[in-house]
Amino acid sequence: MRTVVALKELFSAEGRRDPYPFYADLHRQGQVAPLDPAVDRYSVVVHGWEAVERVMREPAFRIIDAAYLDQLERRAEPLWRRRLSLRVLKQSVFFLNPPDHARMRRPLAQAFSARRVAQLEPAIVRHIERRLDLIEELGAGGKPVDFMATFAYPLPSDVIGELVGVPEEDRAWFPSQSEPFSLVLEPGPQQWRYLQAGDKAAAELTAYFERLIAARRAAPRDDMASALVQAQASGAADFSDAELVNNLVGLYNAGFLTSVHSLGNGLVLLLDRPDARAELLERPELAPAYVEETLRFNTPVQFSVRWAPEDTEIMGVPVPAGSEALVLLGAANRDPRRFRDPDVFDPNRPDVATMTFAVGPHYCLGAALSRLELQLALPMLLRRFPKLALADRPRTLDLLTFHGYKEIAVTIA
Repeated sequence: MRTVVALKELFSAEGRRDPYPFYADLHRQGQVAPLDPAVDRYSVVVHGWEAVERVMREPAFRIIDAAYLDQLERRAEPLWRRRLSLRVLKQSVFFLNPPDHARMRRPLAQAFSARRVAQLEPAIVRHIERRLDLIEELGAGGKPVDFMATFAYPLPSDVIGELVGVPEEDRAWFPSQSEPFSLVLEPGPQQWRYLQAGDKAAAELTAYFERLIAARRAAPRDDMASALVQAQASGAADFSDAELVNNLVGLYNAGFLTSVHSLGNGLVLLLDRPDARAELLERPELAPAYVEETLRFNTPVQFSVRWAPEDTEIMGVPVPAGSEALVLLGAANRDPRRFRDPDVFDPNRPDVATMTFAVGPHYCLGAALSRLELQLALPMLLRRFPKLALADRPRTLDLLTFHGYKEIAVTIA
């Protein structure tokens, strides 16, 4: 008989700050462990690489969509539908199952094409250089600079803004809206306390993108918003105006916050490891491997959730119909069955890979863009500031939705 585990330790303040010891305990019990739904809501926790990949790929497991939430509440007006943030999220491609998922994802994937991402590289370099100039200005005379506020938050907002078509003068506003909007997904007993701030941010974000879509209909440009408007008008994309707006909100937030915390995590890993820092500085061609290992070692998005419409199993562990599985991407990235010495940061490992962007139908649309940002930004930081150092220990977010840092104080001389 398998031991029923509990998530209390993971959802504690210490567990959110550093979930990896809890993951190591889970790995000693196999790839999947049963939970008590009366205590933890979920029926199973899925943490092994192979098991996570299976759940992400197999149609026996579905994303938590609007129909599932309606079924849970079984009332004329389910409570979740009174929350604007949840309604916006559940109408985006990130929370749809077939056939709506394919209908929505196809035009979004075309707008997120490899050509469009590659064309962004000169703009990304320009934005990185501008942010490095600001760090140099603020850090003159040895003054500490908050890397997160000065670089990690504004750079991805600029980059996803370039892709979507958000004017440069508007982009500084987005970080203050994106995080509260996304935190409505934070698991655990405190989840509902994030909803009020999330609903307010959702109202601001949807109003902004409604105005942007109207502007692009009147005067199209070479950006994603214009491409989606034109695809909608031609019939190549089958979605309503509300679906278009909600997907732009979702795409901006997903493409922004994953990169924010990957930049912070990557910088701290390098500054804590002088040998790795020296190697990347000397051999910038290794940046793709360094980025992949950063994404594996300190996963910016730690989990996803799936549900089973029928009785099924994962690696021999039963999953009853109508129940949920907590899928720990961060744990899969530290699975000792998949990686030798998984708790060691080693960009030169021969099997470097990551589950950070998921796999299967919900593979992250912005994965290539996020990787490109990191591969450009980390070497440029090290070249520009060879004496870059931590001024103090970084302050962690203590979240699972986004795993990273609130503040990273650095000096450049």
